[in-house]
Amino acid sequence: MNELRYNIVMFAYNEQDNIESSITSVFNSTDEYLHRFYVIANGCSDNTVRVANEVKQKLHFDQLTVHEIELGDKCNAWNTYVHDLADEVAVHFFVDADVRFSLNCFPKMAESLHATPKQTVIIAGMPLSGRNLDFYRSLVIERSCFFGNLYGMKWSFIQRIREKPFYLPVGLNWIDSFLTKAANTDLAFGKKNLPDRTTWLEGVGYDFEKLSVFKISDIRLYINRIARYDLGKIQEIFLDRLPCEEWPREITPINEQIDDDFDELTIHLGPIKKRMVRKRLTRLLDKARKSA
Repeated sequence: MNELRYNIVMFAYNEQDNIESSITSVFNSTDEYLHRFYVIANGCSDNTVRVANEVKQKLHFDQLTVHEIELGDKCNAWNTYVHDLADEVAVHFFVDADVRFSLNCFPKMAESLHATPKQTVIIAGMPLSGRNLDFYRSLVIERSCFFGNLYGMKWSFIQRIREKPFYLPVGLNWIDSFLTKAANTDLAFGKKNLPDRTTWLEGVGYDFEKLSVFKISDIRLYINRIARYDLGKIQEIFLDRLPCEEWPREITPINEQIDDDFDELTIHLGPIKKRMVRKRLTRLLDKARKSA
């Protein structure tokens, strides 16, 4: 592979039950050209950090660094890596801590992305499991989407993000959509995608455990996911009014505007979804007021 170096960053929030499997999967899916592997434990209140360090010792995974930050927010963790930790290697992979990766996916994806034209800045990991597999595959192939479970980014685009500068507002919902839009419009956030901004490899990607209707925790996760996506779509209305370099660093002011005009902004939602979004928004605002 001509000594093509790459980094991996894994975002983990209270993932003590999954982190060993995910780190082990990274270990088994990389090669000698892995430069650094960061596990960013953001605001964990369980044993995620302890388990991650134990796995590091068990595997003799010298490239792994467990980096703790106090705030439990994925946007803040993403900003921390992109603006503070990322160093100058060709490709940077972003992954979640509750998935597993196909064999040798990281060197395969790094080599493929590195060989693309200059305008291509992202390689999407292909979803390899799930009830809606065909739909999510179509989003990658036909609509140039990528998901936080696994994607790779060229160093040149991290430089572009830093120069803009572009930060994800802390507390932002539906992060995958905003990052997809950022990459496909070169941070202009227009309505049309630029050509050839993303790529993918057939059969190279990630899988995960399906949610179960018999587990209360999985039902709560599913409900929270729906509310997060719908609230994110409403937040997008406000962010689209601003160039990204003027986005607030924290989403609370926008959430307060949504709260003021909630009925009008959620008129398109059915009563169940509206109630779910209302509950999530109230929880986020209460949390922000307590920390103020």
